[in-house]
Amino acid sequence: MKTLLLENILTAMNIQPNEKQKGIRIKTVTYDRYEIRSHTLYFRWNNREIPVESIIDYKNVFIVTDTPFSHMDRLNPEQIIMVKDLNDSFFKFTSYYRHLFNLPVVAITGTCGKSTTKEMLKHILEETNNVQATISSKNASYYNLPYLMGIDEHTDVAVFETAVSSKGDMMESCRYFYPNIGIMTMIDVDHTDKFRSFDDYLAEKAKIMQGMNNEGTLILNTDDPYLKLIDTSRFKGEIITFGKNRDAIFRIKKCQYNSSGMSFRIKYKESEFKGFIPGLGEHNVYNAAAAFAAAAILGVDLRYALKRLSSFHHMGSHFQIIEGRKQITLVDDTWKSNPASLRKGLETLCSIALPSQRKIAVLGRMAALGQYADEEYERAGHLLGDLGIDVLITKGFIAKDFAKPAIEAGINPNNVYHFSDADEMKRFFDSFLIPNDIVYFKTGGNDSDFDDVIEYLRSNG
Repeated sequence: MKTLLLENILTAMNIQPNEKQKGIRIKTVTYDRYEIRSHTLYFRWNNREIPVESIIDYKNVFIVTDTPFSHMDRLNPEQIIMVKDLNDSFFKFTSYYRHLFNLPVVAITGTCGKSTTKEMLKHILEETNNVQATISSKNASYYNLPYLMGIDEHTDVAVFETAVSSKGDMMESCRYFYPNIGIMTMIDVDHTDKFRSFDDYLAEKAKIMQGMNNEGTLILNTDDPYLKLIDTSRFKGEIITFGKNRDAIFRIKKCQYNSSGMSFRIKYKESEFKGFIPGLGEHNVYNAAAAFAAAAILGVDLRYALKRLSSFHHMGSHFQIIEGRKQITLVDDTWKSNPASLRKGLETLCSIALPSQRKIAVLGRMAALGQYADEEYERAGHLLGDLGIDVLITKGFIAKDFAKPAIEAGINPNNVYHFSDADEMKRFFDSFLIPNDIVYFKTGGNDSDFDDVIEYLRSNG
């Protein structure tokens, strides 16, 4: 965080500082009371209790609040910044802080691919730039302020995920980051437990344009059917497309699987570039194309960008290939499960499996589908049969819903199993697995039993 003068912060919030509030340096701005130290400005959300006893021992702690709190009389009056509307004052601060810096800020949204695209772009940039970015897949709104405060005078570029799990999330994130480059990876059913309809979910994602003030550069997956439905007529900036479509500005060509990743070609303007990324799946080529397009907009030499992509370390539990004991292959794809990521994972599994391998899918529940749950489980079950999955194993009572449509689509009912805990699965695998099996694990429930079973089956060599 850039050190700030309290009087400048207050002025930005339309508050007239008093004499005792002038000349005070603020080194931490937070809404987490456990982060209060000397030289801190704390925004008191949800009428939380204030650790007054601790604050007394610190120097220059100031509290922004819209209601009184216990023992506030023990603090000096200038430490209490009473406001009428805490939300309004807070976002005046975030706007003030963000606009202290004239730098490119990339916001990445979509149902799948956000984290990987962000990590790829960060990897391209970080050798020659000071990059502030979302950590792993930690993209909940709670992290937005710490990410914003991570920008300082040494930051060259910022790359953030702007996730959507409920109405208002997109605009809230944009009121922290004020992005000038937006990326939309792909859209499918997800988090529809918090939206009345899929259309509402799609509309919330599309608000990234409004969050960019309909300016800057928007990077879109031109092959995604739902992104084609978004009205971009009000967007006055530049729209850059990527995909296999012949009209894509960054056109993906010749995707090929090999033992350690994906080879591909991208045509841009009159040039064709050859690339490689560690990590399997055509969807990862799309993620790479989005990152490549953003790098181009940021002025990165394109051959250098592709060289950096070739050394990218793929994220754990994102279709991660693991050597299992007894000559079996494990695929850990357990980071999350929604209809799109499950579909892409199963398609990738079938693309890499040899004819001699039994394809075994171990599935937990898909998360946050709301009214679309029955339809999506039926669709996924049919996909399992259509793709020729040999064995289906479900874990947890919700995941049982995969079984019936999978059997209808052709999976032998004798090859469908259900378990309730890790120990049952371990005992089953001890006698069931044979050399050369490939076992794919997928769940959306943050289920530690999956981690336990994968670790149990991992090769000790």
